Amino acid sequence: MEITEKEIKHLASLSRLQFNDEEMTKIANDMSSIVNYVDQLQKVDTSNVKDNTTIREFEELREDVVKDSLSNDEIVGNAPKKLNGYFIAPTVVE
Repeated sequence: MEITEKEIKHLASLSRLQFNDEEMTKIANDMSSIVNYVDQLQKVDTSNVKDNTTIREFEELREDVVKDSLSNDEIVGNAPKKLNGYFIAPTVVE
């Protein structure tokens, strides 16, 4: 399938992109090559190919165990700077 420069211009306007004539020709050729390659892939007979999807069985998953949370003191305990149970970080935006 041939992608025309008119179609590229339409896509460019939708995408708010601007291309010169040389870029337009290159993009049209590149997109045509991509579409032709995908067309080739669609012609491949995959009727005898087994699906390669993996669905994990629920018994393979670990048991969900509820545990106590860390206290605020444990969370900020190793912080280099803290105040009233909060982290103090350097100012990034001035």
